Amino acid sequence: MRPGRTEGATSAQVQEALERFARFLESKDLRLTEARAAIVEAAMAREGHYPIEELIADLKQRGIRGSKATVYRTLPLLAEAGILEPAILAGETRSYETTFGRHHHDHLRCGQCGKVVEFEFEAFEILQREVATRYGFRLESHHHELVGTCPECLAKGADAPAPAEAVQPEPPAPASDPAVDG
Repeated sequence: MRPGRTEGATSAQVQEALERFARFLESKDLRLTEARAAIVEAAMAREGHYPIEELIADLKQRGIRGSKATVYRTLPLLAEAGILEPAILAGETRSYETTFGRHHHDHLRCGQCGKVVEFEFEAFEILQREVATRYGFRLESHHHELVGTCPECLAKGADAPAPAEAVQPEPPAPASDPAVDG
C-alpha cells in the first residue's frame, strides 16, 4: 500500500459523505454525477495530504475514466461542502486533505525538508474560540501550520550558519559629532 492510502473510510462514512455532497450540489442546482461520486469515494479512501495528481491516479487505477478538468472543478465543490480542504503545506496550493469524518488536527512543518507532523493541542482550540468570541466572530474553520526545523535537519545542520532572517544585524556605530570631536 502506498503512503497516503488507507482502507480507513468505512462504507457508512463514504455513504454519508456522498449524501452530504448530493445535498450540497442540489442546493447549487447541480447533480451528483457518476464522476463526482467516484471522486468523493477516491478522496474518502485517502488519508493525509495528497496532490491532485495522486487522486487522479487513484481514479484511473479504479478504472474510472474522467477528465482532469472534472477533478479540478469538483475539488473546490468538495471543499465548500466540507468533505476535504486544501492543504496549505510547504507552500503547495494544489494538494488536499480529506477531513470529513476525521479528527481535526494542525500541522508542524519543517521548512527545510518539508516533513509534516500532524498534532492535536486543545489549548490552541480553546484560544482560537476565545479570540473569535472576543471579536464577535462565529468560528467556522481554521488552519494552523507551524513552520520550523525538524530534529533531523537540526542535527544535519548543526555546523551550518543560522538562516539570514534569524541573524541580528550589528547596531550601527554612533555617528561622530563634529562639535564633540573638534
